Amino acid sequence: MKNKIRLSVIIVNHNGAKYAIRCVDSILKAKPQDTEIILVDNGSKKSDLMMIKKRFSKIIQIVTLKMNYGPAYARNQGVKVSSGEYLGFLDNDTEVHQKWAITAIREFDEDNFLGIIQCKLLLLSDHKKIDYVGEYLGQNGFLVQRAKSGESDTGKYDQKVELLAAKSAGMFIRRRAFLEAGGFDNDYFIYVEETDLGWRSWLKGYRTIFLPTSIVYHEFGTSTIILGKKQNTYNAKFHGSKNYILTLLKNLGSKSLFSILPIHVVLWIGLSFFVLFRRDYKSAAWILKGIGWNLLHLGETLQKRRLIQQSRTKSDVELFPIILKKKPFSYFLYKATNKHTVGNAESF
Repeated sequence: MKNKIRLSVIIVNHNGAKYAIRCVDSILKAKPQDTEIILVDNGSKKSDLMMIKKRFSKIIQIVTLKMNYGPAYARNQGVKVSSGEYLGFLDNDTEVHQKWAITAIREFDEDNFLGIIQCKLLLLSDHKKIDYVGEYLGQNGFLVQRAKSGESDTGKYDQKVELLAAKSAGMFIRRRAFLEAGGFDNDYFIYVEETDLGWRSWLKGYRTIFLPTSIVYHEFGTSTIILGKKQNTYNAKFHGSKNYILTLLKNLGSKSLFSILPIHVVLWIGLSFFVLFRRDYKSAAWILKGIGWNLLHLGETLQKRRLIQQSRTKSDVELFPIILKKKPFSYFLYKATNKHTVGNAESF
């Protein structure tokens, strides 16, 4: 009798075969039991895809897409062919600690209302430095990170805590929670799609936690190398502004929506004028395009909102003490105007 698959690990690749190969090799080295590996290739060039198939075609399941549909859509396609009780998502530029999956599955087994686990993401280039350890919602709709990327890992964040959401570079989600929340929203393409999923999971009655014993190593800056600076900047500014606003429109309760969304949109407009002042005309246009996208698709978004709000099990009054962390305006101003973070959707 074939063993029941407990964990399906899903990796999305787009022209990053050398990273994806290292990622899969690290999973195989960890030898997780009752686990299947699914690699979704998001329209890579032929030579890139052939490298992966030559190495892994007889070991893992490979799903090939004809073009780059973005990670949100690609992950959903990976889930469709998976069978695991739990789903693990990894970026292709990650490598896993040997016990990364064992500790997560144990945590799920002990709590039926645990929906999502955020792994402890450390820099691949320096395992003593933090890449990411979770996020909260700020009072103005932008995200608040628990730790600064590149901060030394001194054990300060080595406690299990509840979070708003997890980052797909290294996360797990209970299949039931994924399906009940509706999976990733294909309209996101890239950026903030995990935040949206995590938020909807909370609204369905599931919890999200940071688990410091589940460790993943993440290589910084590969998207710029693979996509090029221009495409990466476009994704961050257009999809960043578009998806932040879309997430708030869908998931905030009515009272919170009217108090948070106007401020949030004004801040995006302010950022567009800031980059315009810097003579970065394209970036300003991309941010305004993201805002405009929400106006053009408002009818569709309101339909999504109606379904989410009708089935939510927690009010904002119950949820905000867990997922919302207030920060001084200077925190957001620094992130919005610093030359290393400006316009980067994941930096807020």
